[in-house]
Formats: sequence, structure tokens, C-alpha cells
Amino acid sequence: MGKPDYQVVLGDLGAMATRFKKEAVAYHGLHHEVKPSVAASGDAGLDSMIKAMADLIAGLHDKLGDRIADHGDALQYAHDSYHRHDVDVHGVFEDLM
Repeated sequence: MGKPDYQVVLGDLGAMATRFKKEAVAYHGLHHEVKPSVAASGDAGLDSMIKAMADLIAGLHDKLGDRIADHGDALQYAHDSYHRHDVDVHGVFEDLM
């Protein structure tokens, strides 16, 4: 059995880390699309409920963008650790978990 090609794993981890970080920035950039201004309905109670829901949705959007960025950071950490220590594939998966 030949020696495995670890450069493929390193390349994939690096590419995924870059992509996750890029997409996290793009996802965060959609914040204003997710939270448009609330139109007045004429009912103050309804307006406050609509605003509260819009704020909740925007907050969830931001948290999801943060999680995407966290996954990019985890992938970068796994890449860097794998590169520095030449750990095995199981070690990479442990770093990702």
C-alpha cells in the first residue's frame, strides 16, 4: 500500500476554510435584506409585534452567520494543525469536532 497523499487533504481543508469564511461574510452582508424597515399598520401593538419578530429573525440570521464563520475557523485550525504536526486523518476529524 502506497503512502497517502496528504496534500489533497490539506488542499481540501484549506479550500473549505476559505469558502466558509467567504460565505460567512456574504451571509452577514445580507442582514439588511433580512431585516427591512417595518411599515406602519396603524395599530401600535401590531407594529411592535412585527418589529419584535423582525428583530428576532435578524438576530437568528446573525447567529447563523457567526456559526458559518466558526466552522471556517475550525476548518482552518484543522488544516493548520494537520500541516504542522502531520497528524493522521483521525486527528483531523477530532479537530473538526
